Amino acid sequence: MAVGAHPDDIEILAAGTLAKYRQQGHEVAMCILTDGSLGSDTGSSEQTAQIRRSEAQESAAIIGAGIYWIGRPDGFLTDDRDTRSLVAESLRDFAPDLVLAHSPNDYHPDHRCAGLITLACRQLATAPLFETQSPTLERTPQVVYMDNLALIGSAPEQWVDISETIEAKRQMLRCHRSQNEWMRRSEGIDYLDFLEKQSSIRGLQCGVEHAEGFRRAHVFPASPADLIFDLK
Repeated sequence: MAVGAHPDDIEILAAGTLAKYRQQGHEVAMCILTDGSLGSDTGSSEQTAQIRRSEAQESAAIIGAGIYWIGRPDGFLTDDRDTRSLVAESLRDFAPDLVLAHSPNDYHPDHRCAGLITLACRQLATAPLFETQSPTLERTPQVVYMDNLALIGSAPEQWVDISETIEAKRQMLRCHRSQNEWMRRSEGIDYLDFLEKQSSIRGLQCGVEHAEGFRRAHVFPASPADLIFDLK
């Protein structure tokens, strides 16, 4: 499972890896914590949230990923009991072995908060006295941190070769049309160009065409190292 703060975060940072897991027969899921309602300069926040949820669902369908829409307010993600309960329930329902999360040194406050929530819920999901709809996890999932946007402040410990799944990543990111159009107007950034540059840099570092970078969250309890990204 990948946990992202906003619709499109997971696609930018980890879609190639999720697609590779699917290619190898694993089940994958995307958990999106905010509604993306501030990601536009036109229409209303309610309309923007509806559009972005539809785009996220379209993207997840490309690789057959499950999707968990937490729907907290964009820009105001808070590590509170209600949010933890929703995320812990998502972890229990999907029961992942591995969770991809935002790095604690990411530039965006929603991203940093999402990473903290993910680590907290990794523990809560295994606590028998913390009640949600789904049963308690029997094993604590391992967490790894995704790259930061534009690779600022990021130093990967592991690289995943996504050269064979880069097209799936492109297709997933193309689904986020509203965000790409807004970013072009506001920042002069095209998502697909951004994707190519970031994945090419990580690929150059490990001798392949395209790659995604990750760092292991050094927490307890930890899974054996050979369970992390055993991708051939």
